[in-house]
Amino acid sequence: MGRMEGKIAVVTGVGSGLGRAIAEMWAKEGAKIVGADFNPAEGQKTIDAIKAAGGEAVFVEVNVRKKEDIDKLYDVTMQTYGTVTTIANCAGVLVHKPFLEHDDKDYDFISETNMRGYIWIMQKFLPEMTKVNSHGKNAIVNIASISSIKPETYAYYYGAFKAGIDLMTRNLTREFSPLGVRLNVICPGPVTTNMTPPRTCWRTPRSRRICARTSAPSAVWASPRTSPMPPPICAPTRRPGSPAPTSSSTAAPA
Repeated sequence: MGRMEGKIAVVTGVGSGLGRAIAEMWAKEGAKIVGADFNPAEGQKTIDAIKAAGGEAVFVEVNVRKKEDIDKLYDVTMQTYGTVTTIANCAGVLVHKPFLEHDDKDYDFISETNMRGYIWIMQKFLPEMTKVNSHGKNAIVNIASISSIKPETYAYYYGAFKAGIDLMTRNLTREFSPLGVRLNVICPGPVTTNMTPPRTCWRTPRSRRICARTSAPSAVWASPRTSPMPPPICAPTRRPGSPAPTSSSTAAPA
């Protein structure tokens, strides 16, 4: 029997990276997954992989910047499983730029995805999760970032809003822990995903091999700022982690 047997878990950002790894790992642990992503092709790949491995999952196309999509995600979850016990907020975006080049579009893109989307998800699902006190069986896991704690060049808006999620999650425990919902925030270091700036791992032959297997956008690879920069403080090992091992830290909080 898996650690998440009987759980009904909503996971955002299942089309890639940590969202995909968390959905697959939770399914292996027995959870039934409602996977959400703005990219239907990539999101469905994750759901298909879960089903092929013997798990149970459904996919919902969701842009967390649109409130009507959050409503759709809730409706599909309730129609399919009748309740929700667990949430993983993983959907996120990253814009790497010098501070003076950041503009209002970057601000809206990051804030609406990395913070407001999390807020809307929690506000929509928490009434159901607190309808009956589960005495800690229901849980929310929010993915923040080490960038919310350690300084990172060019990730100014990203780090600020991840810090906001970090603090908000810890503050929310004061209100919702007595109602039976555990809230935890995880702050991973650099992880090889489709939005990982390669400068975080462009330092050793082994790290270069790891990065070469990732799907970082070509525009990022072509950046003149990729290799000349010093190793960032947020990657002291000079190499990134990978999604699957990182996702293992979410099973206990969930």
